Amino acid sequence: MKKVKIMYWIVTVCTLIGFAISAFNEIAHSPKTFTQTTELLGYPAYFLTLLGVAKILGILVLLVPKYYRLKEWAYAGFTIDCISAFWSQMAVGNPMGSIQSVVVITFVLLSYYLLLRMERGLNKSVEHGGIMTGAQQKVV
Repeated sequence: MKKVKIMYWIVTVCTLIGFAISAFNEIAHSPKTFTQTTELLGYPAYFLTLLGVAKILGILVLLVPKYYRLKEWAYAGFTIDCISAFWSQMAVGNPMGSIQSVVVITFVLLSYYLLLRMERGLNKSVEHGGIMTGAQQKVV
């Protein structure tokens, strides 16, 4: 259980750092991000702010302990973001740009899988009549 928790936090922190950098660039309307999103992909400029704020909210939800239902929504949002980025890059004829989306979605899905493993491990200890300590109750 401890190995899974360590792996979860390593993968999740790496994933969230990537989303945080992306969110900062979108909210700040950095020139490269602005140009790629508005000119290359054809999205409106206000969409950058919307994406950036949504990513920050998702990051905060994943960092806060408990609230598993909200965590699932955050993972769903990150997955939709990755699929949309992949599809958008392919639609404009930029397959190399879509590779980044595949790497990021792999991290998102791995993080979610590890979260589920931690939840199941915690539930198994309760099912087998084990008394949960305070440390076990704080999975994430």
